[in-house]
Amino acid sequence: MFARLNVFTKITLLFVALLVLVLFLYTYSNRESVRVIEHEIQNNTMNHLSTFADSIESNIYQLSLYGMSIGQDSSIQEYQRPDYKDVPYERVKVGSAILEKMNLYNAASKWYSTITLYFPRLQKVISTDYYAYIPYTEDEFSKPLSKSWAYKHNQFEWYTTDPTTAIDTPGKSRLITKISFPVHHLISMLDQNKLNNKGDPFMFHPEFGLISNTSGNGTLTAIQSKLKEMPLQEKGGFTTTLDRTEYYVSYIQSGSLGWYYVDYVPMQQILGPITNSRNLFYASIAVLIAMSVVVLYVLYRSVQLPLLQLVKGTNRLSTGDFSVRLHHSSRTEFSLLFARFNIMAQRIQELIENVYEEQLRRREATLKQLQSQINPHFLYNCLFYIKNMARMKNEKAVVAMALNLGEYYRYITRSENDQATIKEELNMVKNYLEIQALRLERMHFNIDVPDDMLHKTLPRLSLQPIVENAIIHGIEPRTEDGHINITGYHTDEMCTITVEDSGLGMTENQMQELVDNLNKPLDGNMGCGTWNVHQRLSFLYGEDAGLSYKHTPGGGVKVSITWYNNINE
Repeated sequence: MFARLNVFTKITLLFVALLVLVLFLYTYSNRESVRVIEHEIQNNTMNHLSTFADSIESNIYQLSLYGMSIGQDSSIQEYQRPDYKDVPYERVKVGSAILEKMNLYNAASKWYSTITLYFPRLQKVISTDYYAYIPYTEDEFSKPLSKSWAYKHNQFEWYTTDPTTAIDTPGKSRLITKISFPVHHLISMLDQNKLNNKGDPFMFHPEFGLISNTSGNGTLTAIQSKLKEMPLQEKGGFTTTLDRTEYYVSYIQSGSLGWYYVDYVPMQQILGPITNSRNLFYASIAVLIAMSVVVLYVLYRSVQLPLLQLVKGTNRLSTGDFSVRLHHSSRTEFSLLFARFNIMAQRIQELIENVYEEQLRRREATLKQLQSQINPHFLYNCLFYIKNMARMKNEKAVVAMALNLGEYYRYITRSENDQATIKEELNMVKNYLEIQALRLERMHFNIDVPDDMLHKTLPRLSLQPIVENAIIHGIEPRTEDGHINITGYHTDEMCTITVEDSGLGMTENQMQELVDNLNKPLDGNMGCGTWNVHQRLSFLYGEDAGLSYKHTPGGGVKVSITWYNNINE
């Protein structure tokens, strides 16, 4: 099928195929590059978040470790000695030493924390919070203590007991250690992490909300809503779109605090150069396509259209239409080619028309010769009919035959004018039918043509050969009564007269052969009458004019004579 296409179509299809291939390869390469970069972004974001989470977990682990080890300090053991009950000064002295050690630890620690020691047996409290009086309340430790860090009043706090098995019954323990640190330590680390351009992490808890740096923005609130909607694992990430910007959000759950460390990265910000490169490539392709369309259009107008016009003209010339002419407005090589083609077509047309006109003149001469001759057989039958009617003393039949015969031969022997009105043709045909009706008593005829058609003209002797064929070949071979109906009608452009007989009829092959002979050159085996009528109508009025044949429902033949209405008004 590709081989049947013209050159221009092949070039266009090859260009489109090449363009599609380039677009496919670039799109695939671009997607792979974006996929690799997105994977690296996700890994880097998770690594940075893990590093940040480890730094916080390290500080919390140090606080937890100190809370567990402080109970083994000798000062704590000495503070709980029973014999100090009667020596309050010594217990206060030991308590001051304990408080000093805790302050030293806070001074050495990265985070300042509040360390509070509860002594259930002594019902005393030692705390590094100098500005708060913390009384010992038995009801406070009547329930089991939480084994993990808890968030209360903008701070995190954690309890441990000595012994550690007393965590479920803290009121029976020797020592309860409470360590708490404020949220601003986490906020400071979040600020420092953002200052170092390592993302914009924050902490999230489904119940307590967000802990963010001091420059928190509306994006965090939107991400918080997304986090609440999703079932979070211990570690993971997802992609979301906020305000038409795509973000990759990664999270890690804190093993000690129970909160989530969350960080997000605007993917488009990082993928911006690749996106700009992709858009530039697509824009270049669009410009290339536009330029290609212009080039193809110019080629189509300058080359393809003239070639198509030349091919169509050659095809029409090969089918016998020698009136074809090619027109080309621009001054190119095709202008010269079209001019030569038009000269060739004009010369061929002139030669063909000269030959055709010569043939028509020869046929007209043959027709005039036929008009000037009297059909001896037809004349002899009419004369014998007159003789027989005279013997039978049938004066009316003799007079009718003589008058119709005289009018008939008067009309067909006139050759001064090639055109006749429909009224004149019908009068001649009526005379002819009257003669045949007198000879063949079983023949009947009917003529029904509108009055407004009678003044229209057509070539002389166009009806008589058709009616003669209907009688000779249709009515006479049958023994039954025969009928001939002549009707006429017209439109704004065409006139049609039909001659329909109820005679013997023709087979489909016979009718097709008769139709084919109408357009063939005249030879000795063909009838001259109908062929001459068809050729004269086609020459005068064009290809649409002429004779056409159809079968009638009664088995006969219906002949239609058609010509243009507006030629001879």
